[in-house]
Amino acid sequence: MKRYLLSVHHAWRRVHVLIVRSSTVAVVLLTAGCSYWGRRPLDQPTPVKESNPVWIWSRGAVHKWHAVVITQDLVSGIPFELPLECEHDVHHPNCRRGIPRAQVDSMKLGYRTIPEVVTRDAGFVTAFFLAWAGVCYLAGSPKEC
Repeated sequence: MKRYLLSVHHAWRRVHVLIVRSSTVAVVLLTAGCSYWGRRPLDQPTPVKESNPVWIWSRGAVHKWHAVVITQDLVSGIPFELPLECEHDVHHPNCRRGIPRAQVDSMKLGYRTIPEVVTRDAGFVTAFFLAWAGVCYLAGSPKEC
């Protein structure tokens, strides 16, 4: 009976450890997965990195573009769902779009914050090590990992 109770206790202890690790993974992945794009108003002339998204409000619609170029008369860019290289791609010869500045209600520049990048990277590293530990645990040889 004592041996049975010890084995049950040991089994529950392993389950408890697994639950705690899973909870940690869930929190880290949720934090890392909820990407936040910071936004700030965009006024001319603001240099815009090609990879940063710009939200453009015009005539009741919102456009999300990257590789945005702002001139006095026109705002142009590539729809965010298309790759930056599409301008040089024969399959997307006219991927750059433009809106006259007179029709633009407002623009906001998206950027990733430093805490977001650190959280995302820490989430990937943590997820990797926890997955590795889980595989070792399920394989039944945690001491060899």
